[in-house]
Amino acid sequence: MLKLLHEDKKEILIQYCHERFGIAKMIFKEYRFYEGSKNKIYLIKKLLKLRIIPESSGLCVFRFDKTPKPTTNFLQLFSSNISKNILDIDELKLIDYCKGNDLEISHKSTNIDPGFVAIRYNNNIIGCGHWNEVIIRNQLPKSRRCKINYC
Repeated sequence: MLKLLHEDKKEILIQYCHERFGIAKMIFKEYRFYEGSKNKIYLIKKLLKLRIIPESSGLCVFRFDKTPKPTTNFLQLFSSNISKNILDIDELKLIDYCKGNDLEISHKSTNIDPGFVAIRYNNNIIGCGHWNEVIIRNQLPKSRRCKINYC
């Protein structure tokens, strides 16, 4: 069952989104955050006051363990609001990423900070990666990966 996310955690998430991805805090005024099992955070558009507690609703947007981990859903939903920590990739890297492979990039060619980054191809956010200053670890869910035989 989902429960309304505690205000402290909500503020941590909103601050993280602002600092990490440059998303304006005001964007989240239209939404409610709920916490589900396994530290999953769900986002639900504010509607009328509900008299019931939803058992499941919304979109899983974060996993909250030691630090927030944005989901691919979150990055794609708010793609037009993301202004920081975006890695633009070419077609060959897109194919590798969609297959589930990690990406090797030149540190000098990036303008991203270590941590989670939005992977973008052709102005579309494709998913999430984790930059450790050596490699981009693929965070694309296995269910979204595909076998591409193209080149």
